Amino acid sequence: MNIKEAWMWLKAELAANNIDSAALDASLLLEKVTLLNRVQQIAHDDRSLLDKELRELQELLKKRQQGYPMAYIMGFKEFYGLKLKVTPATLIPRPDTETLVDHFLSLNIRGSVLDLGTGSGAIILALKHELKDKIKAYATDVCESTLKVAQENAKRLNLEVEFLLSDWFSNLKPLKFDAIVSNPPYIDENDAHLHETSLPFEPRQALVSDEHGLGALTTLIREAKAYLKDKAPLLLEHGYNQGCEVRKTMLDEGYSHVQTLKDLGGNDRVTLGFRN
Repeated sequence: MNIKEAWMWLKAELAANNIDSAALDASLLLEKVTLLNRVQQIAHDDRSLLDKELRELQELLKKRQQGYPMAYIMGFKEFYGLKLKVTPATLIPRPDTETLVDHFLSLNIRGSVLDLGTGSGAIILALKHELKDKIKAYATDVCESTLKVAQENAKRLNLEVEFLLSDWFSNLKPLKFDAIVSNPPYIDENDAHLHETSLPFEPRQALVSDEHGLGALTTLIREAKAYLKDKAPLLLEHGYNQGCEVRKTMLDEGYSHVQTLKDLGGNDRVTLGFRN
């Protein structure tokens, strides 16, 4: 089987599983195995696959047909123009999270910035890449294997971030920050979406929270006040149906200028407030 035949076979098999991105995924699977990008695949489409390559393709195809995320198969995901390493220890960065980055940049914040539950490092690395020396970047995660991925991404991108192993604020130094950001777990444990798309393969502790998905958000809103400078903002990503509850909690906790921002699909996605 040559590369052209393999691409057609992969595309047909993926399409039969109702995978909308069948053509793209077929190209990416071939790239993973042959190290040839799509342009190179077309240029060398008559190159025969080695038996080893074909066996690997069959294994990867089976995983993809079972719903295993392409980001984990490829080992990376693009976010805000950065190529980030991802593993099953990290959430897969999503375009809607760029809403938080976009608005943060519009606030013209300078100084110390803390990212809680950083995962792959997507948010803090995007902010550091855009703002360079205008911010001093900090990031935490409760999982050591997750934090290691974020550290690898920072090193490869040559971005200076101080990473700390911490359950939210538990191991933080007594610092006051000019801003705190987070994409915490916010899905209800009974939410049907947990059984759809890539979510069954992503780390559950980074997805699910108690109190109908509001537990971590409530904790961060309450505890962040002790770590924010006066008038400093807290920006939190949350579920499409949680904007009202998150705004109410922020207002009840004394934050000012509270507002909720829409994501690319027009859904509530990020709420921010300023410490008084």
